[in-house]
Amino acid sequence: MRTAVPVSFTLDLSGRTGPRPDQVARALVAAIASGQVHDGDRLPSTRTLAATFGLARTAVVGAYEELTAAGFLVARPGGATYVEHGAAAAARAGAFGAGNGGASETGALPSTGASGLARARTFGVAEAPPVWSHPAGDGRIVYDLRPGLADPGLIAERDWARAMRLAASPARPAPDLREELGGHLRRFRGLVVDPADIFLFPSVSSALRAVAVTCGLAGQPVAFEDPGYAKARLALGEAGAVIRPVPVDDDGIRAQNLRDSDQACYVTPAHQFPLGGRMPVRRRAALLEWAAAGDALVLEDDYDGEFRYDVPPLTPLRAMPAAARHVVYLGTSSKILSRGLRVSWAVLPARFRAPMMACLDASGEEVSEVSAAFLASFIASGALTRHHSRAMRTYRARQGRFVAACREHIPAARVLGIEAGLHLTLVFGDALDDVAAVSRLARAGLACLPLSAFCARSAGSRRSGLICGYSRLPETAAGPAAALIGRVTAELMAP
Repeated sequence: MRTAVPVSFTLDLSGRTGPRPDQVARALVAAIASGQVHDGDRLPSTRTLAATFGLARTAVVGAYEELTAAGFLVARPGGATYVEHGAAAAARAGAFGAGNGGASETGALPSTGASGLARARTFGVAEAPPVWSHPAGDGRIVYDLRPGLADPGLIAERDWARAMRLAASPARPAPDLREELGGHLRRFRGLVVDPADIFLFPSVSSALRAVAVTCGLAGQPVAFEDPGYAKARLALGEAGAVIRPVPVDDDGIRAQNLRDSDQACYVTPAHQFPLGGRMPVRRRAALLEWAAAGDALVLEDDYDGEFRYDVPPLTPLRAMPAAARHVVYLGTSSKILSRGLRVSWAVLPARFRAPMMACLDASGEEVSEVSAAFLASFIASGALTRHHSRAMRTYRARQGRFVAACREHIPAARVLGIEAGLHLTLVFGDALDDVAAVSRLARAGLACLPLSAFCARSAGSRRSGLICGYSRLPETAAGPAAALIGRVTAELMAP
């Protein structure tokens, strides 16, 4: 018979707001940070904890599940729950943050269609694949599984038209975009920043080039995820940084694989591109410890961190208390609304504010005034909050249907990256020529990308697989698309 664990710590819920499970989770993280609960400690049962503090057991169960998903706790055989090793350091570093779950996911879902694409073209920029030149096939895409593309057809016509009208009105100045972005980041990502440290760029690539120049990374080694986002790797290289590929696993990069000589490290911790992992709290804390020890920079690309599915929020690295001096936070409107806006941003440590202003003055690179005014108005009117609610609900449904279809029709594949973002990655136990698979799928009308194209290592050590976005895949098309992938990959791997 298992011995019951008594409650030997306090759970301070005073002044906490939000859903009760979140309150309990944050109070427990505070107890871990204060040293009342140690790494490796076995926690009381949910029933015991609920009875001790007069809570509903469902609130405690929800808190345990939230902290287990975030990496603070671990459930072991027999039903016991323990504090994960490294949780105390992560808690003290603020890895759990004060994240806001974002908008509630309610409201009717508008239908997708050509109108959304027409709106995207209002800004004169076609929505092209983000990386890698896709085989043309016969030019007809039936199943568009290219990653990194939002579905602009989900944007409400009324909200879009109103923001455009305000942006074009000479009689009513648009809100300041940096001020509005500051509020948006606080509400949706738990990130409190000075708007003066937010700098605007036409793309994340242009932001990275400017950051490399401003922060003195030219000629310096920069650790980079491998596989990783090829456009970011190219942009840093163009600015003179010496890229050093660092292998990642399903949870992202490991701080112990970084070197003292690395002056910066590029990461995508919210949804690693392309493998899709969410970086656990212990790795986040260790990454910041590495940066602080060597006065290095972490280049945090949070490109689709606002979309997550059935997992608790993890605030960005930049939101952790020790990060203000060492983390450059990068974001973009392209994954939220439309690539055609061409508005991205970088939040820099305050010490780089003046150098970045001088860099932008010298380069003359700037964001379209119309795009900036539109996005500021879209945020200020609450339209972005409403859109996020609709989009999250739609993307969750599309992702769920596609994941189920992949598991049914592609049994040889392991599905990675399903907790967040707008894409998943299919990896195979047997060797797959993923470039050949993508070409054959393109001829059959399905567009996706090969995993190997994002690997910097030699061909013999590259990983192979298929990167599949689902943001533009209707639920009714999930089954046929997965079945097509299953047939093509099975034929290529057949002996």
